[in-house]
Amino acid sequence: MFCTNCGKAIEPESKFCPDCGARQTAGPPLSPSMPVGAPAPAAPAMTVPAAAPSASSLAGRPALWAGAAALLVALVGSVGYWGWSRTDDHVVRQLADEEQRRVAAEKVAEAAEITAAQALLDKHIAVEEAEAQARSRSSVQEQKKRTTVDR
Repeated sequence: MFCTNCGKAIEPESKFCPDCGARQTAGPPLSPSMPVGAPAPAAPAMTVPAAAPSASSLAGRPALWAGAAALLVALVGSVGYWGWSRTDDHVVRQLADEEQRRVAAEKVAEAAEITAAQALLDKHIAVEEAEAQARSRSSVQEQKKRTTVDR
């Protein structure tokens, strides 16, 4: 049997041409002596129910396979990007949290350092004041002694 569209040899029970994909209508088969592209002899119009192309007709369609491969690549790429972007957001949030904890720890350490420095300064001031009071008492006592000795 030959294709009614392109004239290539096909299996007698084929509903579609594996080469051009044209639907085959019921009617007398084309003979090899008929020119390619010549109209087939008139036959009563019969409609063949639409059926999915067979596996053998899909093998001859590289554009279909290329489209399916492109769709698969796009799907895998989008899923990968989604996963990568979600991971990136998680990492950024984690880094921001760590930075906030570091800044808070620095503030606590700074406050403790200021408190310790203030306590040390207060102690130093108290020592200086005690020494000054001791000096003033000793000078007052010396003046009293001098005044009593001078009299």
